Amino acid sequence: MARPNTLPSPEVRRERARKGALARNSLDSYVKQIVERAPELTDEHISKLRTLLRPVSGGAAE
Repeated sequence: MARPNTLPSPEVRRERARKGALARNSLDSYVKQIVERAPELTDEHISKLRTLLRPVSGGAAE
């Protein structure tokens, strides 16, 4: 059992960092950020999002 005041091994720390980066850079994370900041979006931002999402939404971005 590790002592309470020791850091995890470098391998464990790298694995934690890798998993954190994967979660932080996931598509779900980006969508969540956009949704959380929706009140701050300008008309220009909304227009760009509609243009970018049109191909995946079948043109129903309204």
